[in-house]
Amino acid sequence: MDNFVSRENIKRYRRLAGESTDPAERSRIMTLLAEEESKAAADVEPPRRRSGRTIPRQCGDQESGRA
Repeated sequence: MDNFVSRENIKRYRRLAGESTDPAERSRIMTLLAEEESKAAADVEPPRRRSGRTIPRQCGDQESGRA
């Protein structure tokens, strides 16, 4: 579900950025877009490993049970 929301937000922010004529508004939209793309990339990133152990990701990592 989170992946769906992220993909839809990315589509929306890209559309809004293309339609915006105000530089300040476009800048805010681009910031939101970058944040959303970063979240989406973290969702597909494989777990990091060190010495054969999985290292939990920080901030909102669903696998480690943290929110």
